[in-house]
Formats: sequence, C-alpha cells, structure tokens
Amino acid sequence: MRIINIINNELIIRKQKLENELERVLNSTTISTNDQLQKSVELVNKLSEANSSLVTWESYISKTQTTE
Repeated sequence: MRIINIINNELIIRKQKLENELERVLNSTTISTNDQLQKSVELVNKLSEANSSLVTWESYISKTQTTE
C-alpha cells in the first residue's frame, strides 16, 4: 500500500508544481506578452494532463479497493 501513497503524492505534487509555475508566469512582469501567453498555454495543457492522470489514478484506486 505504500507505493499507492507514493504514486498519489507524486501526482498531487506534480499538479501543485504546475499550478505554482502557471501563477508565477501569469504574475511575471519581466517576460513579454507573447512569451507569457505561450508558456501559460503550455502549462495549462500540462496541468490538464496532470489533472486527468490524478482522476484516472483515483478511479483506479477506488475500483481496486471495492473489489478487494
């Protein structure tokens, strides 16, 4: 069960890092608008992937716990 917690924590941390990076980019006054736009869209796409991974993982865990 420890590996389940490790994977869960890793997915949550990955999501939080991306959220933090997106906030940093959005609040930055040192990068151009075009760079800010490009980086923001990239981060939103990565964040979407991280969210999807987390939902998939939680669904998998939920299904395996109900079958045990």
